[in-house]
Amino acid sequence: MTNAEFHRLLASVSRSFSLSLRLLPAEVRSAISLAYALARASDTIADSTDVPPGDRIQALRELPSVTFPVAFPVADRAERSLLDKLPDLLHRLDQSPDRPLIENVWSTVREGQVFDLSRFPSPHPLSPAELERYTYLVAGCVGEFWTDLCLLRLHQPFAKPAEEMRGLGRSFGCALQRVNILRDRASDATLGRIYISPDGIASEISHARSGLNAGAAYAGATRSRRLRAAVALPADLGHQTLDLIEQAPLAQRVRVSRSQVWRSLVRCLLFAPHDRSIG
Repeated sequence: MTNAEFHRLLASVSRSFSLSLRLLPAEVRSAISLAYALARASDTIADSTDVPPGDRIQALRELPSVTFPVAFPVADRAERSLLDKLPDLLHRLDQSPDRPLIENVWSTVREGQVFDLSRFPSPHPLSPAELERYTYLVAGCVGEFWTDLCLLRLHQPFAKPAEEMRGLGRSFGCALQRVNILRDRASDATLGRIYISPDGIASEISHARSGLNAGAAYAGATRSRRLRAAVALPADLGHQTLDLIEQAPLAQRVRVSRSQVWRSLVRCLLFAPHDRSIG
């Protein structure tokens, strides 16, 4: 798989996040893109509902074995292509100088995916402690990974101490997952996945906005304009998604329009990020 094919594959499985990946400084773009592709591949395995949960859990635990079979039934063409390319992705992982960091974050994400498969279906929503754990495993750890990689590959990338940046990155990642949960709560409920109770939606929106503001603070503390924009974009789109949820709380699913995505991209490239007030 050529680099051009790899980036087309990424764009096919992510409409907006692939833009953030393209914005990243070259020194970290390859490793972060590969980590994202691997996490999306294991997520596709986790979501293959035609396969018994126990088999999916076993498959997730066997990764990253190069001999792992990828013959999971997947209807979506882009996700099918992603699984077909998994051996190529694993080869890239073997060749990456950042393999330890990528393997560590992918292992943590897969732990979260296994937790999800083990916990659901269930009529009971996650407890606050379970929700904190789940959002960290599948997304908060990614904010820490970004930070560690930037510290390794970029010269003095941040204006704040490393541990403070790791904390902001962790909060931001968890918030992005909360946005996904809020956005997809109707479709998830039909699959027996109830992450939050109906009476907890307003509180979770507020919690998510706080974490998105941590993302804005993270972006504001970066010295690289490209890195700043790559972080600010999902934070801005996350706020817009929460706005849509608040405007149409009974909608099955909300989605930021393509035109809004491009306007956000321009705004994040041209202007410094800022916190949005909560509520």
